[in-house]
Amino acid sequence: MRPTVTGAATRQEADGGDGNVCLLKSAESEDNMNIESLLATLRLTFIPLIITSQATASTLSSDTPPSPTALTTSTPVNAGSVIKSFPPERAVTTVNKATVEHAAPTQSFQSILRNIPGMNVVATGPGNLSATNSEFTFDGFNSDQVGSTYDGIPIANPFRGGAAGQAGDHALTPLTLGQISGVSVYSGANTPGQSSIGSLGGTLAYSPKQPSQNPYIDVAGSYGMYSHNGNNLSGGVTVNSGTIKSLGTRILGSYNYTDSQSYLSHVFSNINSYYLNIIQPYNNGLSRVGLIVLYNSEIAQAPTLAPIGLITRYGRSFQWPKNVYNNINHTHAMDIILSWKSMLNDYMIGSGKVFIEQQHNNALSYGNASYASGYDGYPLPISLHNLQQTYNNSYNPAAAFGSGFNGSQYQRYLDNIQTVGLRPDITFMLPYNMVKLGGLFMQSADHSAEAFYGTQSAPIIDGYNSAWDEHDQRSFANVYLQDKISLMDGHLHIYPGVKYNVVNTSDTDTTGYFYKYAGTVSNTYEYLEPSIGFSYSPTKHFNMYLNAGRSYKVPNISAYYSVIGSGPVPGAITVQPEYVTSYDTGIRYKTSVVSGSLGLFRRSFNNIFSLFYNNVTGITYQYNSGTALYQGLTADLAVKLPYYLHVTASYGYTDAHYTSSFSGPNGNVTSGMPRPYVPNYTASLGLSYSHNGLYVGLDNYFVGRQYISNNQGTTTGTSMPSYSTLDLTASYKMKINHIVKSLKLSLFLDNLMNANYLVYEQQQTYPYSYDVGQVGAPFYAGLQANVRF
Repeated sequence: MRPTVTGAATRQEADGGDGNVCLLKSAESEDNMNIESLLATLRLTFIPLIITSQATASTLSSDTPPSPTALTTSTPVNAGSVIKSFPPERAVTTVNKATVEHAAPTQSFQSILRNIPGMNVVATGPGNLSATNSEFTFDGFNSDQVGSTYDGIPIANPFRGGAAGQAGDHALTPLTLGQISGVSVYSGANTPGQSSIGSLGGTLAYSPKQPSQNPYIDVAGSYGMYSHNGNNLSGGVTVNSGTIKSLGTRILGSYNYTDSQSYLSHVFSNINSYYLNIIQPYNNGLSRVGLIVLYNSEIAQAPTLAPIGLITRYGRSFQWPKNVYNNINHTHAMDIILSWKSMLNDYMIGSGKVFIEQQHNNALSYGNASYASGYDGYPLPISLHNLQQTYNNSYNPAAAFGSGFNGSQYQRYLDNIQTVGLRPDITFMLPYNMVKLGGLFMQSADHSAEAFYGTQSAPIIDGYNSAWDEHDQRSFANVYLQDKISLMDGHLHIYPGVKYNVVNTSDTDTTGYFYKYAGTVSNTYEYLEPSIGFSYSPTKHFNMYLNAGRSYKVPNISAYYSVIGSGPVPGAITVQPEYVTSYDTGIRYKTSVVSGSLGLFRRSFNNIFSLFYNNVTGITYQYNSGTALYQGLTADLAVKLPYYLHVTASYGYTDAHYTSSFSGPNGNVTSGMPRPYVPNYTASLGLSYSHNGLYVGLDNYFVGRQYISNNQGTTTGTSMPSYSTLDLTASYKMKINHIVKSLKLSLFLDNLMNANYLVYEQQQTYPYSYDVGQVGAPFYAGLQANVRF
C-alpha cells in the first residue's frame, strides 16, 4: 500500500537413520506426512497402535513440518513405534521446542529466528514492532519474499507478502510464542507440497503448540527492565486436558497478556493473546479431526525511523516527542483452522483443512502542524499537507480548523484483510514411492483507506475527507503433484514435483485526494513451479542432498492501484511476477556426539520489484528492475561435551549483487552493484549446560556489514557497521508436590555487554539527504516464574 500515516535457534535433534526403519524417539515430533510414509506393505493391523501412542497422537494433530535432524530425519512417521524416515532434499534448520521455552519474554515469533544461518532480524519486542516494512532478511531475501505457514496454512499477507510489517502494519502480531512449539526454516525454492505463497528465498513453517497426553495447568509471570528506558510485564495461564479417556479428545487452551514499554521512548505494545487447540481421533485411531483457534489483539505505538543526527543528539532511545508526533495502532490477527485426516485404505490417506484468517489494523497518527517545516532541522515522519477543498472532497480544512495544515494533523489508516481457504490432498502409498496430489484454494479481500482531519476523531468519509478508499480481491488456486521415490534400500531418495498456479487480482478505488478518477483494474497470472531433489545416504551418519526449483511472487497490490486515478480510464498493469531459480546442495553428518551440516546455495533472481513513492500524488508505484544473483553458504555444528555441556555454532555467508543494469524512477542500477540490506555474514556461537533441572545458556549473535539503500530502494555507497550481542539465560526447575507439580524460575540477561548498534539504516532523499535508522535493544534483565499444577 502507499506509505502509511506512520512515518534473529538451535537445531532440533532426534535420532534418525539412513532412510530405513527406525524407532520413534520423540513424543513431541510434529510431522507433515504422518502415516503417509508407511510402506504399502504395512498391514492395517499395526495402525490401531497409533491411538495408544503419545507420539502418534502428537503427530496426527498437525500438518506442520517435523523437527529435522542434522542428518536425514526430515519427515518421520509412525504406526505404533515404527517409523519410515525420509531424508530432506533441502537445507532445513529448526527452532525447537526447548528454544521457544527458553526464549526471553521480550522475544517475538520472528526474533527467535536470529541464530538461523543467514537470518538477520530487524523486528523487536513481543509486539513484533518494526519501523520498516522488512522485518528480517534470510539469505539476503526480505521478509516479504519469504513464505510463512502455520500448521501448513499460509499466513503471509496475500496482497503484499510477509507475515507482518508490510505497508502500515508495523504493530501486528500474527503469532505469539505461546502459540508455537517450533519453526522449521526451509532454504530455497518451495517443494510443490508446501503451501506458502511468495516464497522466493525460503519458507518459515511454524508448528502449533499441541495438547499433550497428561493434564496440567501452567501459570506464568515475568517482569524485566531495559537499562536505558522501558520495561516488560507479562503473564498467562495454560490449561491442558490431557487425553480424555472415554473420548480420546485432547484440548489445550491458553490466555497470555503482555504490557511492553519499549526501550524506545513512547513506543509500547499491549497484547491479549488467546489460543485453543482440540484434537479428536475416531475410527479406531485411523482418522482424526482438529480445530485450532488463535486471536491476538494489540494496542501499540509503533516505532519510526529516526534521524541519526537526533539519535546522536538525544540518545539511543530517541523517538519524536508525543506532542510533535505520535501514532496509535489497534490491530488484531485471527486464525481458525479446521482439519481432517484419515487412512482411507491400505494404500491411500486423505486430508483436508478449511481455514479463516483476519488481519485488521486501525491506526491514527498525529503530526503537530506547528512543526510542518520540521523539528530540530528534520522533517517529521508523517506527511503534513496544506490541504484544500477539492472537486472530489467537500471537506474545507481552512474553514473548519484555520489552515490546511491544522486540518490534516490527524491521519487515519485502515487495512483490513480477510481470507478463507481450503487445502485438500490425497497420498498414494506405493511399494517404492509415495505420490501426493493436492492443492490450495484461498480467497482474500482487503479494505484499505486513509483520511485527513483536524481532530483525533478523524472519520473516513468518501466525498468528504478521504485520501483513498480501496477494495481489493485476490484468489490463489493451485494443484500439485509430488512424488517421493525410495531406491537402493532407502539410501537414495528422489523428489520430483510440479505445481500449477493461478492468481487472480482486482482493485477498485474511489475518488479522493490521491485519486482524481475512480476505477477498477484486474488481471490473472498463471505459472508452473517445478522442483527436483535428491538425497543420498551412503552410511547411517552421512548424507548428501541436491535440490533445484523455481518459485514465483505476483506483484504487490501497489502495481494495481498505481494505474488508477490519473485519468478516466485506468492504465495497463505492466509489472511481471518476480521469480527465482534456486539450486541447493550440501552435506550432513550426525552421531550421538557431533552433528553438523554445510550447504551451498545459488539463487537467480529475476523481475525484481522496485517501489517508488511520489511525494506529489501520494501514491507508491511498483515496477520491475532487472536481475540479481544471490550466492552463499551456510554451516552449523552441535557438539555434546562432558559434564552436560553443549556447544552450538552457525555461520551464513551471502553475496548478492545485480546482474543487469537498469534505469528507473529510483535511479540507476549497474550490473555488479550490491543488493542492499544483505549482511555479508551472520553467525552465532552458544554454550549451554543442562542437568537435573538446571539450565544455563550463553549465546553470542553476530551480524556483518551490509549496504543500505535510499528511501527509494537504490543501493548507496554507505554500509552499516557489523555488530554482536551476548545473551545469558538461566533457569532452574524443581519438583514440589502432587498438587504443585513443579516450579521453574528463569533469569534473562539480554545484550549483556550493552552493545550500541543499529539494526536498520536508510538514506532519505526528500526534501534533502540525511540518514535515519532503528536502534537495537540495549541491556535487558528479567525474571520469570512458571508454576505447573
